[in-house]
Amino acid sequence: MSQVLARLEALREADSELTLDALGGMEAIQADREVLLASPEMPLLVSVLLQEWPQLPTLDQAAALIVESIPVQDAFALEDILDDTLSCPEALPLLALPLSRALRRRADGENAEAGIALEALTRLALGGWIRSLQVRSRLVEQAADLVDGAGGPDPDPVLIQRVVRALGAVAEVWDDAEVPSVLESLLVLEGFEDDIAFELAMLHMRTGLAEDTMDSALPPLRRAREWLSRCGIYEDRLDARIFHAALDALLSFTAGNTIAGPALEELHSMVVEYRLAGLHERPTWRQPRADATAAWVQLTDRLYALHVLHEPWWDPSALISAIARAYSAHRTIHLLVPPDVPYADELPEPGGATALPHLLQPRLVTALTAKGDSSAFLDRWLSLHSEDANTSEDARTAVRELQELLHAGGGSEAPKGIEIELGAVTSALALSAPVRDRLTVLLRNEPGLADELNKSSRAVLAGRESEVSEYANSTLRKLREDIDRITSLSGEAALRVDELLLFLVRYTRWSIEAETGGALGEPFLRPFTKDEEAPEEVDMAKHLAGRLYTSLSTSPRWEVKNLGAGRTDIVLFYGAFHLVIECKRELKNASMDYLSARYSVQAAAYGATDLPVGFLVVLDLTPKPRKVQLDQCLSVHEVPAAEPGGRPHAVLTVRIQGNTRSPSYSSTPAAYRRRTRAAQA
Repeated sequence: MSQVLARLEALREADSELTLDALGGMEAIQADREVLLASPEMPLLVSVLLQEWPQLPTLDQAAALIVESIPVQDAFALEDILDDTLSCPEALPLLALPLSRALRRRADGENAEAGIALEALTRLALGGWIRSLQVRSRLVEQAADLVDGAGGPDPDPVLIQRVVRALGAVAEVWDDAEVPSVLESLLVLEGFEDDIAFELAMLHMRTGLAEDTMDSALPPLRRAREWLSRCGIYEDRLDARIFHAALDALLSFTAGNTIAGPALEELHSMVVEYRLAGLHERPTWRQPRADATAAWVQLTDRLYALHVLHEPWWDPSALISAIARAYSAHRTIHLLVPPDVPYADELPEPGGATALPHLLQPRLVTALTAKGDSSAFLDRWLSLHSEDANTSEDARTAVRELQELLHAGGGSEAPKGIEIELGAVTSALALSAPVRDRLTVLLRNEPGLADELNKSSRAVLAGRESEVSEYANSTLRKLREDIDRITSLSGEAALRVDELLLFLVRYTRWSIEAETGGALGEPFLRPFTKDEEAPEEVDMAKHLAGRLYTSLSTSPRWEVKNLGAGRTDIVLFYGAFHLVIECKRELKNASMDYLSARYSVQAAAYGATDLPVGFLVVLDLTPKPRKVQLDQCLSVHEVPAAEPGGRPHAVLTVRIQGNTRSPSYSSTPAAYRRRTRAAQA
């Protein structure tokens, strides 16, 4: 047995510290060289060498030993060796080039080791230690080979995972036109949709945040949200759901909306769960991407607080700090790059999130200037944090850039004066964010007129409430927020959607309160005992159409053909656009999640050439002893586009409860026995 391995085992049993001297020194390691190279203990020996690298007597011998282990170690050991080596800046000047040659040879093949080697080559290129072009070309070729082989023997999952991760990392730094299409092409490989969708989301987020105008930033950011939505359906992709929620909040804020409190609470909950789950995991070279979630949540917090700017606790410094952190956290993958690395000049300058100021500028400038001199807040932030050890240079640089960008073009976009708030006008007239901001500027010198417009608008908005209870009104407001968050509709389309939304809330409330028995009971809501006695969906649909005819400003059309390649149940035509209501019945499972998952795609399909919003009304005929509450019968579901680049659709699912008994049934002996048995089960 090797003397070095024997000493290693003895040290392990004695729980003693592993040092080079304790293992016998470099002479002993050289003597056992052939045995050690193939040993599963090689990763541990490499770790010892790297820890003592500056004090090693013969660096060339240590470097050669590490490089020669690359061709012979298995996947798990190879990954450990490379992780330690690529995290040691003292060793890389000597190791980078010979290591890259060994990795290029190991990257040939279609096994896990090839994927790990390709990822390591990518890390070397990202650090500026080797030229990047050859590595980038090799990644694209490997991805193309994987796509060409789809349908044949299953490729190694580790290889696919590492190729996807490496392509995503490359996209963070270089603007390779091939990378997005190559990543999308990998979707033909089953089992990796979540990883691919996440990398595409990060790519589009980076693209959007690097734009210099709002108009050019919004499309890629919306595509990023679509990919995050696609990734987030996988149970273990909490990271995607966090980024989706934060990006959704940013886009909603940009569209002129306030961020809903429940959405913010859910975001906080997800981040806590995500960070706690990562406490016991070993940080990887991609850890900054995970750390970026905290910065985005802090930004969402501050945007949420903007709607209460009049409160004394409003903290402009905290807002500026949050923008700065998100501004720099977007640069998610950066490796240690000492100034003397061979190919540092190949690395582009880190792209700033220059779109953030443009996305936030209209509302931020209005808020800041209304409170005083915005540059004073920025200067104060810099003076408070410039000497703080916890403030990175990236953050300080970001704030300086933000300071310039916020005030680009002088004060014409946000003249000082009396603060004008047009929330009621914006909601009543369904104004888009740009129109609202222009109107705000125009009314700065007419505050009285602004007050009158708001007063009239509040009266209009009051007429759109359910007018029964605050509970019903809060349910309605939540549904409005969800539809607006997904669609960002404005103008007449938003008003007509809101009109139909209010009607369906009232119709649902009526169905809960309506009698189900006796002469006054609605036939399609009555209880039954056999499925063949169950009402048909057409019974409810005809009743719904009759109510619509007397309630809305347009006449409903019945079973219209050639919309979305199908025949619709109910269509409401409004000149340039239409709204579709799809009707269903359900006898087995009436949970809202099930109804949305099963039927909402059909409802969304009818809007392929029109508004990205659909309505699904389901007659729930499952047996039930009592009815559920109003808010449990209404939900908005986001349906992703059929292909990347399309619009997500908002589908309102409405559950109309039939096959129910009267409240008095709950006091009968039969109902009591049923509840007792259910509690004991």
